[in-house]
Amino acid sequence: MLALACISPASGAAAGPADAKPASAEHDGQHDFDFDFGTWKTHSSRLMHPLTGSTTWVEMEGITKVGKIWGGRANLAEFAADGPAGHIELLGLRWYNPTTRQWNLDFATPNVGSLGIPNVGVFKNGRGDFYDQESIGGKAILVRFSIWGITADTARSEQAFSDDGGKTWETNWINRYTRLAS
Repeated sequence: MLALACISPASGAAAGPADAKPASAEHDGQHDFDFDFGTWKTHSSRLMHPLTGSTTWVEMEGITKVGKIWGGRANLAEFAADGPAGHIELLGLRWYNPTTRQWNLDFATPNVGSLGIPNVGVFKNGRGDFYDQESIGGKAILVRFSIWGITADTARSEQAFSDDGGKTWETNWINRYTRLAS
């Protein structure tokens, strides 16, 4: 699935990519995104004004296409969707770091056209959690992107923000994916 971030990722929340610690030696992880290759119908719910107390959500219907790079150790995801708030397009570049045994997820939109510093994380027990630190309105926040509920034909992901150092999280983007036949 495409990690759907509405702002550019910054440095890793718990540990930046330069000082990241290796994940468990038992699990390599370089093929953890293999389930994702193909085309997915994507239903997204997006909180329009995160961290403001807003409860205004919009629904979007779209398509996510994920292609394999480097034999599966990287991939490129393209997302396009439409809803009451208009049309949105995102590009997700995800690559595996064999030294840290972690995935890096980075994003761009046609309006911004540049990648930032990636979310960093791992899959464990069927769930992928990826973190970064960003700035919204001049305030540092933590961002968590999670993928779970993975089957051959479905998956779910959410993005959440925390403005209190990770004590509480506000979910602001929910995605439900259904694989389309090739």
